[in-house]
Amino acid sequence: MKFKTGGKSRTFLSLSYVYILLPFLIFAAGWMKAYIAAPVIAIVLVCFWKMCKESPKLWIPEITRENVIKILFILGVIAIWVYMSGIGKFVYQNRDHQVRNAIFNILVEYDWPVVNYDILSKYAGEFDVTGLIYYIGYWLPSALVGKIFGLRVGYYAQAVWAVIGIALVYYYICARAKKVVIWPLWIIIFFSGLDIIGVYLTNADIASYESIWHAEWWSNPYQYSSTTTQLFWVFNQAVPAWLCTMLVYVQKNNRNLVFILACCMLCSTFPFVGLMLIVLFVCFTRKYEALEAFSSSDWKVKVREYFKILIKDTCTVQNVIAGGLIGILSFLYLFGNGSGGRMFQQDPRGVAYYNSLPKLVLFLILEMVVYGVLVYRYNQRNKLYYFILVCLCVIPPIRVGYSTDFCMRASIPFLFLLTILVIEAVERSWKERRYSLFAGLVIVLIIGSATPVLEIKRTWTYTFERINTDMTVYEEDKDTIEVLNAPNFSGDIQNNFFFKYIAR
Repeated sequence: MKFKTGGKSRTFLSLSYVYILLPFLIFAAGWMKAYIAAPVIAIVLVCFWKMCKESPKLWIPEITRENVIKILFILGVIAIWVYMSGIGKFVYQNRDHQVRNAIFNILVEYDWPVVNYDILSKYAGEFDVTGLIYYIGYWLPSALVGKIFGLRVGYYAQAVWAVIGIALVYYYICARAKKVVIWPLWIIIFFSGLDIIGVYLTNADIASYESIWHAEWWSNPYQYSSTTTQLFWVFNQAVPAWLCTMLVYVQKNNRNLVFILACCMLCSTFPFVGLMLIVLFVCFTRKYEALEAFSSSDWKVKVREYFKILIKDTCTVQNVIAGGLIGILSFLYLFGNGSGGRMFQQDPRGVAYYNSLPKLVLFLILEMVVYGVLVYRYNQRNKLYYFILVCLCVIPPIRVGYSTDFCMRASIPFLFLLTILVIEAVERSWKERRYSLFAGLVIVLIIGSATPVLEIKRTWTYTFERINTDMTVYEEDKDTIEVLNAPNFSGDIQNNFFFKYIAR
């Protein structure tokens, strides 16, 4: 029985723009001087309206009984996935949540902008005051809820915010298929490289408590995290990055790309770098019908005409003004982070974490080459496909700070697009009855699923272990003063342009 006819609409695009823009609007209102925040918010909102108006119309589902059941099932699976991730403090959380919980507590309990005068002795004399300088965007909507209704409600809001974001991401997968489909959700949840094979081939020791559930650690110092690993460990970066990546992917022109990219910076700083490369590639490889119809044989004239069209398509009000404001202000805030300036440092944990060519080659084969070969048939003329593979080959040796965060996080947009290409290859190979290719894809996906299965099983195992021993299931929060003194999450604000001239 049909209740409403589907068609095309900008509704979900507009909702997605609200999702990625809201953190910056809250940041501007809460962290900037009123005489700066007011015009910035007003200008950005005007550009937001123009952005929504100029966005392409996309497929929306028919509201039928069958579709409603499918949508409710999809939302239920997403909610369970988020629940198992530890977001919201419902179940066991991996140790990274210690700091993430502390940052959220700081955002709820401290005045904005967050300033710390309680300097630990090890930093005495280096600076007199620090501020929270971190990619805090994801938490700001739920932190605002926490300030109004209390910390516990704020944690609930974190989980709801994640479910909404992932649901919006999944809408674009259904929109590309032009129907409500369930099976791609399983690929997204269980997509991973062939880590379990890497563990076997390298005789990696994962028997310790630290890594028994985390097969991706076989390839240190390199790691491309599975989708589930991203959600369970760095949800604050992953969810906004997935959505911004899909928004870039579905655009029909360049008119909103810079705006989307800029909104990613405050939430997902490392993924922002990867997405920036994708945006640049998309901008400069987009085909224009007007140019194809241009009859001049003089290549100089064609190049000149191409750049005229490109500039007109890209230099829009929403890109230049709103994207510029959001990007510049976010950059000025994040620039003061204490650890961001360290490049290509040796990992202090020892030689096992240094760059290694043999390990890199094996890592690339198991993490992306296998998938690249399997989806090649359907992407031989897809320039973005080649760009994704090249970037995934280049990223691993790059190091920002002492750890491998750049490799793990700047790769998120590329890995998510690779996931989309795999989903499309699975669908096309089945429809075209290329059963050998379909079987190859399914087998590789099943082998790769060992990594997210271990992630989920770890949550399940330790949740009940802690319940049975009368322990708190979630992680103990990191001390807030220690976080506000740590270079990864803070910085000296006395010499910080943003805090001196923009912050209230």
